[in-house]
This record gives sequence, C-alpha cells and structure tokens, in this order.
Amino acid sequence: MFLLECMYISLATQLAHKMIPIKGYATFDPLKHCLIGSSFQPEWFKDLDIYKNDKIMDPLKRIAEETEEDYQTLEGILKNAGVATYRSFLDIDKYGSLKNIFRPPTCPRDHFAVIGEKLYCGERVPGYANILTQIDRANLELTSISGKISTAGICRVGKDLWWDIDSTVPESLYSKYKQKWEQEGFRVHLSFRGYHNDAVFCVVRPGCIVSLREIQEYKNEFPGWDVLYLPDKSWDKVSPFLEMKDKVGGSWWLKGEEHNDQLIQFVNTWLHDWVGYVEETVFDVNMLSIDQNTIICNNYNKEVFDYFKKHKVDPIVFNFRHRYFWDGGVHCITQDLYREGKMEDYFG
Repeated sequence: MFLLECMYISLATQLAHKMIPIKGYATFDPLKHCLIGSSFQPEWFKDLDIYKNDKIMDPLKRIAEETEEDYQTLEGILKNAGVATYRSFLDIDKYGSLKNIFRPPTCPRDHFAVIGEKLYCGERVPGYANILTQIDRANLELTSISGKISTAGICRVGKDLWWDIDSTVPESLYSKYKQKWEQEGFRVHLSFRGYHNDAVFCVVRPGCIVSLREIQEYKNEFPGWDVLYLPDKSWDKVSPFLEMKDKVGGSWWLKGEEHNDQLIQFVNTWLHDWVGYVEETVFDVNMLSIDQNTIICNNYNKEVFDYFKKHKVDPIVFNFRHRYFWDGGVHCITQDLYREGKMEDYFG
C-alpha cells in the first residue's frame, strides 16, 4: 500500500502540488526547504480504554499538546529565516486501538537522507506519503530497509560523506550505496560504531566541529579543523531521570512523572516503539544549521556558545520540551530537503 501511495502517483496529483526541490551536499549550506515531524493529537487518545485514567491520560495529552506547540514554534523560527516548511500528515482514524499503535512521524531524520539531488527513503515509513507525493520521482529513491540510510547516520560535508553503519545493515546494502555515491563523485568514509552521528558530533561550518569525545581521528579526517570536545554531563541537568532510569530501562523520561508507575507501565508495555534509548543521547551536539552563520540548538551551553562566538556563529535556542520522551533533538525532528550549494571539496 505504501509503495502504491508513493510511487504510482496520478498525473493529477502531481499537477495539484508544486513539487518540492531536493538537494543537499553539506549540513551547513543555506537551508531553504525543511520537513518537520508530527505526532498524535490529544483527541486520538479518546478511543483508548485508558482514556478515563487521569494518571495515564493527563501526561500523554500534555505530551501531545506541547509537542505540537513546539513543532509550530520551530516552524515559525524556520519561516522567519526564509525556509519553506512541510509537515507530515497523520490519519488518526487508521490508528484507533492499541493493537495498531506505531511510532508517530516525530523524527523524520531517522528515515530519510538527501544525498546530492536525491531523497532516499525506506519503503515502509508511515506518515510521510503526503510529502513523497510532492517529490519528483527522478529525485526519489526507495531503499529496501527503512531507516538504514538516513542523515542521522550520514554526515555530509560537500564531497565527503561520513556514514556510521549499525550491525543490522547487510554488507550488500551499504556496499551498493557506497559504490553508487563514489561513482557520483563522493568520497564515502565508513564507520561501524552503531549509533547516529548527529548524536555524537556536529559539523557547524567549514573548519568547526562540536563533538562529545574522540570518536574518530579528527586530525586525519578533518585536518586543521577546530574541534570542541564536550564532556558527557548532560544528565547532570536532568538528575530526576535517575529516579526512574531502572524502571524504563534508560529509554525515556518525562519530567514530574518519575513516580507515576501506572504511566511507566503503560508506556513500557504499549508505547515502547515511541521512545528510544535516551540514556545514551546528548542533545548538546544535536543541532540544525540554517546556514554557516546561524544554527538552532536545543539548549544553552556556555562552552558551546563561547565556541560559536569565536567562529562568528549565531545560535538560536529552541526548547523541544519532550525530547527526552521522543529521544529526538532539533536535528532529529527535522529533515532538510533542499540546501543551496554544490559539491565542494573542503579537503582537496
């Protein structure tokens, strides 16, 4: 059904929409078109059996309401910067019972990658059909494994691509795309650490990187670049998480609900696909560049902001309040669809 929705688009449908342009060579090139995530609305919960249980429903409705408020705030920030924005569409009528719950399209970055002038997308990614129907088929490629080719794991720096691959990706898949991109003129650098690159380092602009630790040989791979290393102290700021860490297996946190065992049991039982593994996530490096001189951050960090000042980068703070529930920062909940620029060689 998903393939039929996205690949066999009627001519009338294509003519009814202005097609979305696709291009992306560097994560810091000027951003012009951007996709923002979506979540369930509060009214979706009314048909669930636990609707009258305030201990469960009140926090879930608060998450839904505040998540949408924050998406709209981010949309305003991007529009003020001259960026065209798009939202995924979620048909709540199709998902009216616990048996049909899937993770809402909160983090498009996990499912898409724009490499050059093509958008790569997993075959079965619910919630995005309305976006894909607005993309020319010449700029769209459906991959066989959802979520394995994404710009959460691929860092784009002009001619160079840094791609971290987890153990579930077969060699035949990554070898196929490595060869394809190299034939297109890219240099592809593979690593097998098994986590999203945007959760451990951020290329802010040419010559500047913010990183958690020495995760790669920056002196060799980014020679002469100024790297700011951050200590992993993010949980010092949200110490109440430690009160519920064992109950949730380190996967999520909701402020003020550390001792709400009914909610914890419900999320762990029914909504485990909604959450991630937030214990290993540090949002200080999960940032979205509007251009080389402007970047959106999840929170204030003096060390990072001093670094920005040094390199003449203006930060914009965007507080995605439930990032510790969804396990997604501002880079995760967006997907850049079109950035100006071309295939530059920053290391030639």
